[in-house]
Amino acid sequence: MANPSLDVTNNWDTIRRLLPKNYAELADEYKQLQLQYGNAKIQTADDLLRLILLHAGADLPLRQTVALMAEAGGPDVSHVRLHKKMIRARPYLRALLRESVDMHEAAPELWGGYDVVTIDATAVCGPGAPTTDARIHTQMRVTDLELLSVHVGGLDEGETFKHFSWEQGQLAVADRGYCNAPGIGHVIQDGADVLVRVNRGSLPLHDQSGESIELMSWLRRLRGYEATERTVYIADKAHGLWIRGRLIALRLPSAQAEKARARVRRELGSKATALDLEAAQYVVLFTTAPKSRLNADRCLALYRLRWQIELLFKRWKSLCGLDRLPNQLDDTIHSWLYAKVLLAVLMQRMAGQALSPPQPSPTRRRRARVDTSAVEAGIHVVARRRRGAASDHAA
Repeated sequence: MANPSLDVTNNWDTIRRLLPKNYAELADEYKQLQLQYGNAKIQTADDLLRLILLHAGADLPLRQTVALMAEAGGPDVSHVRLHKKMIRARPYLRALLRESVDMHEAAPELWGGYDVVTIDATAVCGPGAPTTDARIHTQMRVTDLELLSVHVGGLDEGETFKHFSWEQGQLAVADRGYCNAPGIGHVIQDGADVLVRVNRGSLPLHDQSGESIELMSWLRRLRGYEATERTVYIADKAHGLWIRGRLIALRLPSAQAEKARARVRRELGSKATALDLEAAQYVVLFTTAPKSRLNADRCLALYRLRWQIELLFKRWKSLCGLDRLPNQLDDTIHSWLYAKVLLAVLMQRMAGQALSPPQPSPTRRRRARVDTSAVEAGIHVVARRRRGAASDHAA
């Protein structure tokens, strides 16, 4: 969200109406406002959320966040206090997000009793970095968008199921970047099942006798546009396993197939081969889920749900800067991500309403807008005046 209007007092009324009605009670339940000292300045859920959401939503460093909040008439606290509040806020922000979303389509009873968990990764850049320099690997339960685990690593760390631990009863759903035998074997060893889009180049398939299966030859024999499946085996040499699974395929109608081929051309450019374009007309999945729990049609439907989640994350990255790292990484990254996702959900709600722009009050008209680029550079009058003294403020 580049160069936002930072009239935090007037805009907060709009955001507060979109929050769960019990947001203040949840702050008490998760002990966010317990006062260790009688003069603590963050005394309400409104004060706390205004600071956290300004920090995460505007991609501001902690020092500039507290400076702008104080200038807008909010609590005047140090950046150290806000940092500590961010560390403690993770369970509270997670509860707010859970109250804010309704993912009934992902309820376990609709998917064979599985707890559906999807993983995704995005390249990110640190503060001030001109290029990407890390990846955020995220494990998310689809039912309520709860982040189960977040792993931040270098660009040399690829997408793999191995970044996460898994539990019995979970179904790990992922795109073709995660389609390899060692990663799938890791999930199986933990007791969970897998549903993954097949990558032709990274998942050798075998029949019951151990003979290789030529995927494209099998796909070319498909007729019509109904889901087809067969039993296959993959060799996980890392764990010494032969993993039995189901190969599920669907030929796309001509219009959808052409869109898929166009996407391949955009992504691969001149490197796109005739075989790549031919393969684009099929959706091919591998799963270890038994047919008695999820038949072929339900597997395809569930993967489409995962695709919608991925599109949602892409929108959040473009609108909310979900793919930019904060200054405080190790101890506040979960809280920062929850705040980002919560803001994205609120923005979706806001977009569905007819909202008139807030009118600044006469007493605040002079400082209704602040040039955030100047703040980031440390030259804005607010940041300059407070930079040296910020650490001296008591919370």
